[in-house]
Amino acid sequence: MKISTLKLGFILIVIFTFSNNCIAQFGNRLRFGGGVGASLYVGPQMDGKISLNTYDKSEINPGLNFQIHYALNDKREIGFRFLSTKLWNLKSGNTIAFGSTINEATFMYQRSLNNNINLSQRSKFTFNMVFGLGALFYNSTMYTINPPNETLVPFSSVGRGEFFVTSGKQISKATPTVCGVIGFNIGTRLAKNFSLYLENTYTLSGSNYLPGNATTNYWQPNNGYVYYALSLYINFNGNADPLGCPKF
Repeated sequence: MKISTLKLGFILIVIFTFSNNCIAQFGNRLRFGGGVGASLYVGPQMDGKISLNTYDKSEINPGLNFQIHYALNDKREIGFRFLSTKLWNLKSGNTIAFGSTINEATFMYQRSLNNNINLSQRSKFTFNMVFGLGALFYNSTMYTINPPNETLVPFSSVGRGEFFVTSGKQISKATPTVCGVIGFNIGTRLAKNFSLYLENTYTLSGSNYLPGNATTNYWQPNNGYVYYALSLYINFNGNADPLGCPKF
């Protein structure tokens, strides 16, 4: 069956218009961006004190994040976060320490407490609970320290290859581990296409080797960290008309 040029042109226009409206509706709920923040180790290796400059090290370290999120409705949002940061911690009178490099990739779920997750209502703010599940890629070294000469001596390591450690215990290749995230954030719309979020999360590692102690062969509590960040997002605001996408 032959289709006239006029009919074909009409069909293509309808398809193009329909597709543009679908893309507009999808984009209207999409935001992506990133930010900078600070991380702090939370776990059994803590001594209850926060050091900002001991042995030229700080227990609060910068972290960068990249995120993309899509609002399902005014209450719920799904997304993805990639976080890169470092951890440093001292204990036992500053005679034991560990340093870790962390890369976290997590799928996120957010629930707005004021049903304004897309910042589309009169309220300029959204208050969200955050939950996540993902993978943690890390490497770490535990040190012993001689306070008089402030020498950091590698005691054990995980994921940093083969080198001399005084305990003789190390895991040269670290296996990625599962991680869980819980948190809270506050977002506000700066302009039509920009929003700013103050984010607070706690990540729990599925491994107890995060401090780099490869000598333990007994159960001990898992380790984690808190991350506080200020993140800027670009919001795609489509202009969907009543035709829109089909609703089932």
